[in-house]
Amino acid sequence: MIIRKIRRENPSQKAIDEAISVMEGGGAVIYPTDTIYGLGVNALDEESVRKLFRIKGRAPDKPVSICVSGVSEIPRFSKPSEHAMEIIRRILPGPYTVLLEKKDLVPDILTGGSSKVGVRVPDDEVCRRISAKFPVTATSANISGKQPSGDPHDIMGDLDVDLVLDAGECDSTEPSTVVDLTVEPPSVLRVGRGDPEVIHRIFRCIG
Repeated sequence: MIIRKIRRENPSQKAIDEAISVMEGGGAVIYPTDTIYGLGVNALDEESVRKLFRIKGRAPDKPVSICVSGVSEIPRFSKPSEHAMEIIRRILPGPYTVLLEKKDLVPDILTGGSSKVGVRVPDDEVCRRISAKFPVTATSANISGKQPSGDPHDIMGDLDVDLVLDAGECDSTEPSTVVDLTVEPPSVLRVGRGDPEVIHRIFRCIG
């Protein structure tokens, strides 16, 4: 396991490139987000996704979300409605995971066979930049069933990964708020760091 210290603002491009290279080679990376640390592999590579499930001890029928580099990338991997995109533009980047109909490019193994995929655009420069070349899995860096930690040093002993991007302790140990944008009104499936009332206010405004 390699550990690289990294700043959240103006992160080292060398460390970013190293993380991308590791994932291109089928490896796994622990990286910071605007909520908790994430466990990243190349989300489009089925073997890498299988490796992630093994590392986490995660059941294969439990879906994993993806992190993309910006809002403009979302339609490449999913099929948001016009209303969904209006909401997305107002809440992302931010601590939300939006559930959308997936495109065929997204492997079924990632979504547990579901036609929907969770998508994140965190308000964190590190994770947006490591997902610039391909989407990266956006699942918490912990063994399934174990409480996530905001301290990367607590995580390292649990997970067999290739690289850790250590940006220090996270401000929060709450995960993202998950909202299903395939239905109207949107359905909040998990309340996390993002305020669910924001979603409802936006929908009332645009509805």
